[in-house]
Amino acid sequence: MLQEMLESLGHQIVGEAEDGKSGIAKFKEAKPDLVTLDVSLPDMNGIEVLEQIRRSDSRAKVLMVTGNDQKAIETKALALKALGVLRKPFDENDLKATLDKVAPYIKR
Repeated sequence: MLQEMLESLGHQIVGEAEDGKSGIAKFKEAKPDLVTLDVSLPDMNGIEVLEQIRRSDSRAKVLMVTGNDQKAIETKALALKALGVLRKPFDENDLKATLDKVAPYIKR
């Protein structure tokens, strides 16, 4: 669903992963302008993935996606320099508004 929304907003998807380990590998391989990273993954949580992405590239642009409303998760993600947190459920308008907010921080 997220991929379809991003593409309909004109963004190109350069990689997709089903878990944290493959997500880290895809990040290193593709070097995307922006990573959308779910907090809930089958093998590790998104905060752990964000920490590993940061170790690989301290300037990586990451937008966290979560259905969890715990403030601690958002606080930790922002402390790790995530650009923001997009809360589920969201629609294309919510996604666009969030992307518009973070756009100045993303290279083109």
